This record gives sequence, C-alpha cells and structure tokens, in this order.
Amino acid sequence: MQVPAARQQRKSLSRQVMESIERMILEQDLRPGDPLPTEAQIAGELMVSKSSVREAVKMLEALGVVEIRRGLCTVISASPEQGYMNVMLSHLYLNDGSAEELQVFRRTIETAYTALAIDAASESDLAAIQKALEAFREKYQANTLEASDDVAFHNQILLATHNAFLISLGSALNELFSETIAVSINLNPQIAVSDHEEICRAILCRDKEAASAAIRKSAEQWAAAYKIQKPPLER
Repeated sequence: MQVPAARQQRKSLSRQVMESIERMILEQDLRPGDPLPTEAQIAGELMVSKSSVREAVKMLEALGVVEIRRGLCTVISASPEQGYMNVMLSHLYLNDGSAEELQVFRRTIETAYTALAIDAASESDLAAIQKALEAFREKYQANTLEASDDVAFHNQILLATHNAFLISLGSALNELFSETIAVSINLNPQIAVSDHEEICRAILCRDKEAASAAIRKSAEQWAAAYKIQKPPLER
C-alpha cells in the first residue's frame, strides 16, 4: 500500500522531534520525576508545530521514556534506563540496513553473550539452560512451539552471564525480534530444535567455537525469516 507523501513526511518529522527531545533530556540531565518542558516550549525551541511535539511525546511514552500525567505535565519515567534502551532498539528496528547487516549484528551480540555465559555459568545455570531446551523440545513434539519458547531459551543463556547490562540488552533484543523468530520457527521447527540443541551442547561442553558455529547457522535461518517478515517503515 502506497502511503501519501504528506503522511510519510509527518512520520519522519515526528521521529526527528522525538530524537531531539531525547537529546534535550540527556543534555538537561533530567531525572525520574522531573517535568519535561511544555509542548509550547519544545515547539518553540525546535521550531515545529505543537502537534508534532505531541506525537513525539506519545511515542516516547510508548517507549517508556516519559509518563504523561493527564491535566498536569509530562515527567521523566521512573525507569528511564529501560526507556532509553527501548528508544535505541526502536531506531535499530526501523533502520534501513540490509537483512545481512542485521543478521551480523544479532549473531555478534548472541555469540558474545553466549561466550560469556560459557565462562561464567555455574552448574545450576547449565542445568537451567538444559531445562529450557527440554521445554523447547517438548513444545515442538506437542506441535505448540512458539517464539516465547525460543526467547526463554536464549534468556536463560543471558542469565548465565551474570552481567546485568547484557541481560537487559539481550532480552530486549530477543523480544524485539520475536515476530521474525516466530516466522523462522513456523517455517522449519525441526531445524530450530536442532540448532538449539547444538547451541546447548556447545555450552554444556564449554566449547566457544562450537557455540559460535551453531549460532551462525541459527542466525542464517532466522535471517531468511526476517527477509520474509521485515516490517515496513511506512504502511
């Protein structure tokens, strides 16, 4: 469906305003609970309409960066760190980079946190990863396999890193890509199970090279689904 140029321009402007407000928050060192400048103040500073500011603020609210208190004001969210991460991830998802570039990005992140998990995992962590794989396999056998089962497996690996930053970033990325993960699972569920078994086996053996090879193979399968399901910027 072709989108009118005016609508495309409005969306582009809203995104620009949103990015400008993000910079404003950081430059002014606004903290949780601090009020955001008014629509009129922001519109005046950025030389845009109040409606563009309003759209941008709604986008920031959806991303968890700000909270709109009806009839009062807009304040910085109580958990801005997650909001900023959501903003970063939304920009990543809306980027016009190729499927190959995104595949390399995801593979790089997943390989890095899996390698750290291999180094940092305790015996109980390894048991939890193995249990997540067993749950994944059982759902496949029952023909009820879903993206959430895939995400749960990888999130268990993330937990084994014992690194709060990687856990937060990696789990957010997994949720972000859940739709295309679902497509990949539906296309080839048996291959998905096989790939996850290889990743789990490599982790249990603490074999980083084998884990990297298994992740590369799995990422190629996911990238094929991404090409099918890539959400358009404008629809």
